[in-house]
Amino acid sequence: MCNNYQNQKGQALIESVIGLTYVIVPLLILLPFMAKLAGIQHRAEQASHYTAWERTVWKASDPSRLPSRTGIYLAKKTEIELAKQIPWRLYQQTGIRLTSTHKQKWDWATSIHPTLKHQLIHDGNQTVMLKSHGASPANQNELDRLTQSNKGERLPGDVSKAIDRIVGLLSYTGFSLERDQFYRTSVNNELENLYLAPFSNLNLSVQGNNALLASGWNAAGPYHVKNRVERLVLTKIMDMGVIQLAQRSLAILPFGKELKSSELKFGYVEPDILPENRLCTYGTTNCGG
Repeated sequence: MCNNYQNQKGQALIESVIGLTYVIVPLLILLPFMAKLAGIQHRAEQASHYTAWERTVWKASDPSRLPSRTGIYLAKKTEIELAKQIPWRLYQQTGIRLTSTHKQKWDWATSIHPTLKHQLIHDGNQTVMLKSHGASPANQNELDRLTQSNKGERLPGDVSKAIDRIVGLLSYTGFSLERDQFYRTSVNNELENLYLAPFSNLNLSVQGNNALLASGWNAAGPYHVKNRVERLVLTKIMDMGVIQLAQRSLAILPFGKELKSSELKFGYVEPDILPENRLCTYGTTNCGG
C-alpha cells in the first residue's frame, strides 16, 4: 500500500502542468485571435444584410414604365457607391459620425476599428488584418480590402414560377413589374498571414451572405403610379380621339352634359387620393422637417 502511494505521488501536479501547457495556455493565446475573427465575421454578415436592404430602396436602374417628366422621385445608387459605404458604416472605429457625404477620406490604417488589427510578424506592430487586393495597399480606397457582390434574380420555386407567369400575362396590357427582386448579396474579406505561433501561413477568409425578397412595385412618384396602374384599367382603350369627339357631340344634347370628355373620363387614374390640404413636401415645415 505504501509503495503504491509513493509511486503515485505528484501525479496530479504533472497532469496539471501538461493540461496547462498543451490545453489551457494555447486556448488563452487563441481567445483574443478568435474574438477578432468573430468580429470580422460579424461585420461581414452585417455588411451583406446592409447591402441587400440598401438595394431594395436604392435602385441601380430605372423601374419599368417610368415616364420622362418632372415629379419623379427615384433613389438611385450605383453598385460602387453602395459598396463604398460599407467600411464607413461597419468597419470604422468608434466615434465616426455616419453620413451620406464624408468630408475626410477613408484610411484603412487609421479609420478601421482597433479590434480588426493584429500582428503580422513576431514583435511587430498591430496592423490591419484584412488583406489588400494589391501588392501595395490603397488605404484611401474603401474597396481595397473587401469584395462585395449583389445581384437580383427571380424567386426560385414552383409558386414563384406560377406568379411569374401571371405577371407575364399582365404584360400584354402594357403593365409590368420588376421580377428580379430576389437579392443575393455577399461580402468577402481575405485575411493577412497573421503571426500566430506555432502556426504559419494561415490563408483565412471570411464571407457573409444574405438573401432578401423585395416587392417588385417601386412607385417613383404620382406620375409613375398613374403610368403603371392605368394599364390595368380596361376602359383605358376607350380613351382615344374618336370616342372623345363622340362625347363632345353627345354633350350638345340636353341630357348629354355628363357625357362630355371632361366629365366622363375613360381609364381615369388619380394617384393623389388625399385632400390637397393634407399633401405636403417632405422635409418642409410641419412635414418631417
